[in-house]
Amino acid sequence: MRSHEKRVNVCPRTQGKYLVSVVLTAVFAIASLFGTLLFSADAVADAAESQAVAQVGNATYASVQEAIGHTSMKNATVTLLADVTESVTITPPKGVRNVTFDLNGHTLQATESGGAAGFATITVPANMQLTIVGPGTVAGGTQPAVDCRGALRVESGMFTSDATLMRFAETNETSAQGSFSGGTFTAPTLFNLLDDAKNLGYVTVRGGEYRGMIPAGLNTLVLLSGSFSDSSNLAPYLADSLGLIPDGTSGDGTGDGMFHVGDLAISSKQTLVELDPASGLQQLSADDLLELTETQLNGIADYRLVVDSDQLQALNDQIDRAMQAVEKRKTFEAVSQNITITAVRNGADDVADSSGGCNT
Repeated sequence: MRSHEKRVNVCPRTQGKYLVSVVLTAVFAIASLFGTLLFSADAVADAAESQAVAQVGNATYASVQEAIGHTSMKNATVTLLADVTESVTITPPKGVRNVTFDLNGHTLQATESGGAAGFATITVPANMQLTIVGPGTVAGGTQPAVDCRGALRVESGMFTSDATLMRFAETNETSAQGSFSGGTFTAPTLFNLLDDAKNLGYVTVRGGEYRGMIPAGLNTLVLLSGSFSDSSNLAPYLADSLGLIPDGTSGDGTGDGMFHVGDLAISSKQTLVELDPASGLQQLSADDLLELTETQLNGIADYRLVVDSDQLQALNDQIDRAMQAVEKRKTFEAVSQNITITAVRNGADDVADSSGGCNT
């Protein structure tokens, strides 16, 4: 794990005040004439065009599923042409394994079946890869937006569900993969396992906005970046060296109520603290030092701050000598002590940087 640290300089001054400084790093148309229906070739073409909901290359199709079945290795992009209610499965022709779905500003809504036997809006079978780009919406309604046994990449778009938004499965035969680099995801539960899954698979969040809860226990979920409305279970999913910054601000400067994943950072509100002998001198504990400098992590409960014990002891030795000098009304030379403060994950061994020193 990378080290995250602040340097704290504590400087007792001659005859009085001690300085603690912190160095921050960090229609379909019908014509009727005398009871006879008249169709022109153009009218038929127009009708077909008006019914098209998806496109692959220059060809259009009346259903998204049909379009998926006409993808090829040369052109595997399915572009949505209208809002449509249809649950689809990524089953391209033989030899095609990677399909890109362009929402193109439209909505794909799951077919409601009236019960738990319904299908997700999009199902990705094992050994298939689907990439979703936007803008647009994938709406699950009472069903998930996506069920995945293969590989899913989401670069943008909006995804909604009234239940679980995305379900993945790792079984004895296959392992799902998920990669999220952008988009907005809204549901009571954001990620979970398919019914027969032993594990989630391997899902990585690299960006996006997530409004909903992520359950605990999804051991192969990794959060590298993104914004989250519920932080209750996030800490175990954060990769090493990442932190959670609460109550971020939007572009207009107002709080957005989200928690933003970013680099794990240590910050200190006080860069210079004066210790006044007149108020009484005493040795400092690690908690005292953190309190005096108002040093804290960016909102991660799974990490803690550790003060280098040897450096702290060296500081306290100097404070002892200063206290003795004050009692004897003697002068003493100004000194400084570098103290390393490190962020470590709970349960890990304490890590300290030995580069701190004493400067006179």
